[in-house]
Amino acid sequence: MNLIIGNIVALLASIAMTLSGLFKNKKQIILMQSIQIGLFIISNLVLGGYVGAIVNFISLIRNIICYKDKLDIKGIVIITVLSVVLSLYFNNLGIVGLLPLVASTVYLWFMNIKEVTKFKVMIILTTILWLIYDICIKSYTSAVFDAATIIANSVTFYMLSRRKIK
Repeated sequence: MNLIIGNIVALLASIAMTLSGLFKNKKQIILMQSIQIGLFIISNLVLGGYVGAIVNFISLIRNIICYKDKLDIKGIVIITVLSVVLSLYFNNLGIVGLLPLVASTVYLWFMNIKEVTKFKVMIILTTILWLIYDICIKSYTSAVFDAATIIANSVTFYMLSRRKIK
């Protein structure tokens, strides 16, 4: 039963993630992402993905700070240290359990990349880590959206790269 409930909640989170792409205002995007993250926290807890839940909770805090335009290097360092300590303490899945930590830390430190192609590569690589994690915790609905995100960003990366070559 937990498998079904966790995947239903993950589906709702994935829909919220998709909907956030429709907004043009940064604050609206951050608000929708916060709803998405809250749902992923619940899904990860139900499916036994404690590090995923912790990383998402810390990402929720990051979004609140970002929403208030207060995310600076000090905040990034504090969020990173908090993520590492809590993830190492609560990890119940070995190396796989560390994938959300690596993905969220890379994203946090490189989220301000200006060059779109480099940003796309970062999204692809971090989403691959989430895809592996989601499959391992049996969050199949999240895995489908992860795969779609990887494909969409790969296609866009390819198109942007071809444009630069010409």
